[in-house]
Amino acid sequence: MKKIFLYLAILSMGIFYRQALNAQEKAFQGTFAECQTQAKKDNKLILIDLYFVGCIPCAQMDKEVFPDANVIKELNKNYLLYKTDVMKEMDGKKLARKYGAPGFPTFVVVNPDGQTILIESGFFSVNRLIALLQEAKQRDKAQQYLAFNKTLDNPYPAAYSERFIKTGEKHDFAELESYLDQQEDLFNETAILANSVTGFTKYNNWAYNNLPKLINMYGGNLLRNKITNIAKARSKEFGNRQQLDSLHNMFKYIRPTFTDRLWDVFLPSFITNYYTGSKDARSYLALIDQYKLYPTWDERSNALGPIIIDQSNNSTILQAIRSQYLEQQQPLDIVDNYRLALLHYYLQDYDNAAKSIAIVLNTSTSPYFSPNKNEFLALQKAIEKKDNTLFKAKDIKKNIPVKLS
Repeated sequence: MKKIFLYLAILSMGIFYRQALNAQEKAFQGTFAECQTQAKKDNKLILIDLYFVGCIPCAQMDKEVFPDANVIKELNKNYLLYKTDVMKEMDGKKLARKYGAPGFPTFVVVNPDGQTILIESGFFSVNRLIALLQEAKQRDKAQQYLAFNKTLDNPYPAAYSERFIKTGEKHDFAELESYLDQQEDLFNETAILANSVTGFTKYNNWAYNNLPKLINMYGGNLLRNKITNIAKARSKEFGNRQQLDSLHNMFKYIRPTFTDRLWDVFLPSFITNYYTGSKDARSYLALIDQYKLYPTWDERSNALGPIIIDQSNNSTILQAIRSQYLEQQQPLDIVDNYRLALLHYYLQDYDNAAKSIAIVLNTSTSPYFSPNKNEFLALQKAIEKKDNTLFKAKDIKKNIPVKLS
């Protein structure tokens, strides 16, 4: 029997190992130049997968996505898959430099003639990857290409190139400001790449003001990190000035920079920054509902946690939030009951506050209990003294597992 279990264990490990290698086995073996030559012969597009060993989303795609039968079918029909390590292979380093890869994996689709069709970064589930491949095919058919040239060896500024191809030379990013100052055409490929990795106010404003044209020329992926940082700063500024209309207008303006999935990821941070500036909890709660930011209760509860503490003297807001906790159909966990105890406490409803904190203290098996026991006991003492100014609460977050898909 032990031998059978050992055999099954070895067999399962072998299956897992083969699955991990599937993506490599299906990828083109050779240089990028050789892949381009083969693509011309086969009249196929090239899907470039820029990855590195140790990249968790990259490994997850190799395990779950590339071995999928529907993905394999789409790739076999219309594509050559070219996988290259951006840390170890020169082709990978040069391709990452050319496209300013802002994260990994980064996917680039080019046609047999070397024209760039689209670029995206991050984990793509099976359905999203197939949709991406089909979109690229349609763009190629319509001859909708990005403005990147066909060479990997452009005259890049040293401070930019060193980011991707390490030579041991030291170059301060400040060098890129003078480089940009010298450019007659800020829309040229190397200038855009240099601008994409910097945070100079002058060139941030230029990129933001020219965003629609830049997306049309180079796609949204290249400037997404820059626009995200700009949007976070502007959201807070709009909050400081109570300019809610400006916030909405900015959302419409920058939305094409983001895929649907990444818009869902980054939008909450923009809205939170607006609240940080405005301290207007009423508008914050309205924005959460308007943009449907938190699809699960755990996510919503985590977002409400700091607002409860921040608005401890605003009874109208606290009552509105408390009603959301009381209306929950699912049982409240220890963190929810702590937050509910806080709400009762701030609203001077000490009897219900005592009941809620008692539930918290009776949930000693929760992983949240031991690290926060003193916090819970301190709140109980403040409730017993019926003084809602005694306790200085901290925001305890629920641990929500991250799903790459």
